[in-house]
Amino acid sequence: IDLAHPSAEQSSPELAPLVSRLQQQNQTIRQQMDALSRQQREFNALTDNMSEGFLLVDSRTDVLSSNHSALYFLGGGEAKPLNNLRRDGCPQQVMSAVEAALAGVRTETVQEIDGISWQIIANPVVSSGQVAGAALLMMDVTEKEQREFLRKEFSANVSHELKTPLTSISGFAELMKEGMVPPDKVKEFAGDIYRESQRLIELVNDIIRLSRLDENDRVEEIEPVDLYDLSDEILANLRPVAERQHVTMTLEGDHAKVQGVWQILNEMVYNLCDNAIKYNRPNGTVRVKVEQKRSEARITVSDTGIGIPYADQNRVFERFYRVDKSHSKASGGTGLGLSIVKHAVQLHRGTIALQSEPGKGTCIRVCFPAK
Repeated sequence: IDLAHPSAEQSSPELAPLVSRLQQQNQTIRQQMDALSRQQREFNALTDNMSEGFLLVDSRTDVLSSNHSALYFLGGGEAKPLNNLRRDGCPQQVMSAVEAALAGVRTETVQEIDGISWQIIANPVVSSGQVAGAALLMMDVTEKEQREFLRKEFSANVSHELKTPLTSISGFAELMKEGMVPPDKVKEFAGDIYRESQRLIELVNDIIRLSRLDENDRVEEIEPVDLYDLSDEILANLRPVAERQHVTMTLEGDHAKVQGVWQILNEMVYNLCDNAIKYNRPNGTVRVKVEQKRSEARITVSDTGIGIPYADQNRVFERFYRVDKSHSKASGGTGLGLSIVKHAVQLHRGTIALQSEPGKGTCIRVCFPAK
C-alpha cells in the first residue's frame, strides 16, 4: 500500500478501515499545511511592507524570521542575509537589547547608529514557562527626536526671551514703588516700562502665530489671494514706520493669485517687509516685486540693508535666531519673524530662497505653485 496516497479500493477488506482513516488524516494534514502556508504568506506580506524592522530569534540568537527593513538596518544600509546575530556582526546596541530579552527582561531604548536615531523594543518569547527566543522591533525615530529637541530648545528660548523684558519691567516698577526715582526721571522710567511691555506683547503674539501655524488646521479658510493687492496694503500700513527710518519702499510687478489663507499670507509678507525696514540703512530702499509665472506665483522682497553674514544665512529661519542681538533689541525684533515666514511658506507648499551680502542687502524670494 502506498501510505502517502492510500486507496481503499486497492487494499484488502481487513485493511480498508485503516486505509480510509489514513486518507482522512492525509487530507486533514494537507488542509493544515495549506492554512499554515497561507498564514506564512500573509505574515511575510505584512512584515515585508513594514517600514519598521522586525526580527525573531531563538535562544541561540539564530534568526527565525526577519523583514527587509530589519536586514537593511542591521546591514548598515544594505539588506544582507542574516543567520545568527552573534556570528554575523550585529550592532552592539541591538545585541544588548536581544540578550536582555533572552534573559527575560523587556527592553526599550533609543540608540543613535550611523547618524539615525532608532527606537529598539525587545520582548522575550516565552514557551512552556521558558524563554525560547526574542522578538525585536526597530523604528526610525530620527524626526521624532529632532522635533523633541526643537521643542525643548523652543521652550528654553521662550523662557529666556520672556524673562528679559519681565525682569526689566519688574526692576523699573520696583524702583518707582520704593520712591527711588527722581520726579524728573519718572516719565523716562515709565517709557522704559512701556517699551518693554510692548516688546513682551509682540513676543507673545509671535509665539501664538507660530503655534497656530504648527497646528496646520485652517484648511477651511483657503481662498484666492492676490499677492500684489496684499503687498500694496501692507506697504501702505508700513509707510509711516519706513518714513521714520528714512527708508523708501516701492512695489512693482503684476497681479498674482495663490490659493491660501489670507491672514497667514498677510503675516508672511508683513514680516518680510518689516524685517527689510528694520535692518535697513538710513536713506535705504525696500523693493517688493510680484510676478505671475506660468507654473508659479512669486513675491520678492529686497533691501539695501546691513545684510546677513554668510555663516548665519542657513540659520536665520530658526526660531529666536538673531544675527545681531543688539540691533534686534534696539529695533524691537523677537527673532521669530522669519520663522513665521518659513512656516507660512511650508503651509502653502511653497519654496523660499535667500540671497544676502553683508553690507549690501538681502533678497528673499518666495514661490508658490500656480492656482
